[in-house]
Amino acid sequence: MKMLQRYYLVSILVNMVFSFDLTILHTNDVHARYEEINQYGDVCGKDTNNPCFGGIARLKTKVDHFRSNTTNTILVDAGDQFQGTLLFSALGGTACSTFMNFVEYDVMALGNHEFDRGIAGLVPFLDNVTFPVISCNIDDAMEPTIQGLIAKSTVLSVGGKQIGVIGYTTKDTTSISNPGSLTFNDEITSVRAEATRLQSQGINIIIAVGHAGYEVDKQMAAQVEGLDIIVGGHSNTFLYTGDAPSNESPVAGYPTMVPQANGDSVLVVQDYAYGKYLGALNVTFNDQGKITQYAGNPILLDSSVPKDPDAEAILNIFRPQLESFKNKIAGHTLVKMDGARLLCRQQECNMGNMIADGMVYQNLRHADSLATSRIFISLVNSGSIRSSFDQGNITFADIIQVQPFRNTLETVRLQGRHLRAALENSVSRWSPDDPSGRFLQYSGLRVTYDITKPVGQRVVDVMAMCSDCPVPEYLPLNDDTMYGIIMSNFIAKGGDGYDVISDNAQQDHIVGDLDTDVLTEYIQEMSPLYHGLEGRIKFVNGTEVEECVGAGFVTRPSSFLLLAALVLLQVMLTRVPS
Repeated sequence: MKMLQRYYLVSILVNMVFSFDLTILHTNDVHARYEEINQYGDVCGKDTNNPCFGGIARLKTKVDHFRSNTTNTILVDAGDQFQGTLLFSALGGTACSTFMNFVEYDVMALGNHEFDRGIAGLVPFLDNVTFPVISCNIDDAMEPTIQGLIAKSTVLSVGGKQIGVIGYTTKDTTSISNPGSLTFNDEITSVRAEATRLQSQGINIIIAVGHAGYEVDKQMAAQVEGLDIIVGGHSNTFLYTGDAPSNESPVAGYPTMVPQANGDSVLVVQDYAYGKYLGALNVTFNDQGKITQYAGNPILLDSSVPKDPDAEAILNIFRPQLESFKNKIAGHTLVKMDGARLLCRQQECNMGNMIADGMVYQNLRHADSLATSRIFISLVNSGSIRSSFDQGNITFADIIQVQPFRNTLETVRLQGRHLRAALENSVSRWSPDDPSGRFLQYSGLRVTYDITKPVGQRVVDVMAMCSDCPVPEYLPLNDDTMYGIIMSNFIAKGGDGYDVISDNAQQDHIVGDLDTDVLTEYIQEMSPLYHGLEGRIKFVNGTEVEECVGAGFVTRPSSFLLLAALVLLQVMLTRVPS
């Protein structure tokens, strides 16, 4: 009995001696929100009744606090620092590298939005950052300009321990961004191979930091032996244990513990998005690299967190460069133009209607032939709509916030059956909780869906505006008819899963105009705006959506766009020699 007691005492002492505490601070999907934000991630106004959150100055304060008061602290980012604000639109990756270097990140995994400006837009960022940028599933063999700038993993030396950190990026990046000739391999397979390599070097604490979404993270946690922790991004998932401190509802507890078949468990964390929170996970490891204790939660960066003055000073350097551009008024709206993420990715929204109408109108105005001008259909992926216009003046900054991706426009000819297949893709990932950005807004179409049916069979009815009729009208979609359609180059090349377009479309005309420029011209010419909902998108069988959500009123098929189109068409017809 005494021998047994002595054995347990020695075991306890060994574990005490060889325990290792690590604090992992983490961010994901910041999307260039270096200025403070409101509770929804938009620009924070001056209304004191609506509190502000986040921002680089609060992040710096909280990170420094941890580093001063907690041993063995690392700061990691799970991707998508790029894109989403005027600051990024104006300064690109320069703003991101400046602020990330200032806060002193230890490592970053690439997100899909880091590629939005192509390889040429990413390389300067990679050259400027002072920390490793990682992703193990990217094959750069065909992109020499980026070779050597992205590592599969890195090893951090923390408190005398070697911590392996593996990066990964969603394999969907090729279809949702602009990564040139890069190839994105399977995330789980790639992470498994890199974890095995690190283990062979004697590293027994391994963290995966990546950008593929919560569901992929959980699958990876269950399937990849040797992982201890996964820090994720991409799905903007809010994990929290206890009563949530703001308006976000937790998807699950923080961290999510995922069991493996071998009896081990992996912790999965994410901190929502937009820099509103700072994820903070405290973990204790034994000498074998096994987790023995853990605790933590995302920390809300609210007004109780002071702003770091040096961070504010850097912001003040950038702010004057933006003010004159930000404040210039482009137009005026009589109604709220609602571009809310959840709204526009689930149903018709008046912001989507206006953007789609503007694309058609621009093509009518600048068509180089009568045939090209007779295009009354446009497609807009809702993932490209990033903000709203409040009632009142619309500035250039507001426009860039709505459409920050700098896509160009193209017109294509597509057979009716392929357009119908594209509309099926639009609702292939429809969800009431986490809808996909592939959901289409459009002009010149009226579509009825039944979400209760299997994927690929959800389009019930399609009416398309006739381009050959003396007076344009809506007629049933004909599978054999070729339809002229205007869209972004992103969709035209198959982005967001629209391979049916890239594989089957006949390129008709490269408009070449930036989407923001097209929207700006439309707003300038059509102000004051009063777009509403027109029943362009309808649902049946239990998924009926009330029409009056969004703009607050409904305009009918005899819309302003159709009237404008008819006037323009009549003018052009009078110029054609008889």
